[in-house]
Amino acid sequence: MKKILITGASGFVGIHLTTYLLKNKNYQIFGTHFGGSENINKLLKKNHLIPLNLLKSTDTKNVIQKIKPDWIIHLAALSSASDSFKNPQQTLTNNTVAQLNLLDALVGLKLKPKILVIGSAEEYGIVKKSESPVKETNPLRPLSPYAVSKITQDYLGLQYYMTYKIPIIRLRPFNHVGEGQRPQFVLPAFSKQIAEIEAGIKDYMMVVGDLSPIRDFTDVQDICIAYELALKHCQPGEVYNIGTGRPTPVKQLLNILLSLTTTKVKIKKDPSKFRPADVKILVADASKFKKTTGWKPTIALEETVKRVLNYWREQIKK
Repeated sequence: MKKILITGASGFVGIHLTTYLLKNKNYQIFGTHFGGSENINKLLKKNHLIPLNLLKSTDTKNVIQKIKPDWIIHLAALSSASDSFKNPQQTLTNNTVAQLNLLDALVGLKLKPKILVIGSAEEYGIVKKSESPVKETNPLRPLSPYAVSKITQDYLGLQYYMTYKIPIIRLRPFNHVGEGQRPQFVLPAFSKQIAEIEAGIKDYMMVVGDLSPIRDFTDVQDICIAYELALKHCQPGEVYNIGTGRPTPVKQLLNILLSLTTTKVKIKKDPSKFRPADVKILVADASKFKKTTGWKPTIALEETVKRVLNYWREQIKK
């Protein structure tokens, strides 16, 4: 029986990942949460769900000592690039110190579980046209405090692997989407507004930001499969992109959503929703990860978009 600790288990990816891993009876799943735990409470036993502020080093060490996990998937982080411009200090401090406390706890306890450090495609920042789709070897040119925090997490993982021989695998997932994602992100933001217009809660005017960026969207369910495969097959110390390799303009997401409703919708661009600086194109070359693990995305974007819209339709009814 393999003991798996998921930090940030009550978050968007944490809920989906816990649900997915619980299907395997050879896994014993533990999760930490900070703040709301309503959804994760339905999945994990009470003694397997631990309230934890990772910024408190002693508490973090005590939790690790109690569980002694075989694998750790470190999801806990502030995850919005847009929000990081409003409070860069909080983003940098939270994402860096939380991971430091986790890794220092392992060093102090002389434990060496296999760990996934979850970075982000945002680390690449400005990607030249000739560099797309982007490989792991591409220069990092971050454009947000969030991106800088993720680079820090990424390289802390490398440093602790090289210094303390903790088997840390570094991942750079590109945009992933699905039910339960907060409306600070583009697909749920659009879907929520359409559901509100359909329900008559909001008038037909839909407010959007910049529709020109091109992204690589993967269904969160495929991401969960990728994380398990990474723990099984990837090489500690190495970094891997995860994405479909399919370029999708944000405007295309909006068009798919509009094709799924017969409600009158008018689009209004709001400059306040534009980031101070934004990455124009982020598309993954995930060939290294696919070759190592055999992973490939299985869920079409159109299917994901439909599920997310239906999720928000149900949320609006509540």
